[in-house]
Amino acid sequence: MPMISGPLKWYTVAETLRAAVHAELTTKPARSSVVPGAIAWDECDCGLLAVSVARVFLTETFPDELARRVGNGCDAPWEVAELVIQVVRCAPNPDDPMTAPTTAELDASAQKVLRDAYEMLDAVSVKLCQMNAVREISDFMLRPLTAQGPSGGCVGNELRAYVSLPRN
Repeated sequence: MPMISGPLKWYTVAETLRAAVHAELTTKPARSSVVPGAIAWDECDCGLLAVSVARVFLTETFPDELARRVGNGCDAPWEVAELVIQVVRCAPNPDDPMTAPTTAELDASAQKVLRDAYEMLDAVSVKLCQMNAVREISDFMLRPLTAQGPSGGCVGNELRAYVSLPRN
């Protein structure tokens, strides 16, 4: 396979990761997309899988984003994108201000969110290893998966990946 390139190269990487996570999830979210900018938790009643390109930078030494010398942008051989992958679900909410969610509801939510974490980390790491092995990408680095929320009735996981492509 040829190295991913062109003006939509980061969309291609993001969509490839989105598709890999979606295929791996036991409970498929109703909404799944590559999204522009920060990931908005508009609705989480049916779930959300979103992938976004948070940052793109030039570098001489992956994954270092600091210039080794003045003029890094002129000679930097690598372009790196930071991709954000989130799977968001509904968090248990109280039925009224005086009633907290039951421990059974909290436990069921924890199981779903932890299954999502396992499946998304597995899907992204396997897919990036495959892409790297066939030289579709130059290199990658995964950041730690982190729990998100609960916030506004939503809870989930976020995984960030740095992916490098040659500058062209």
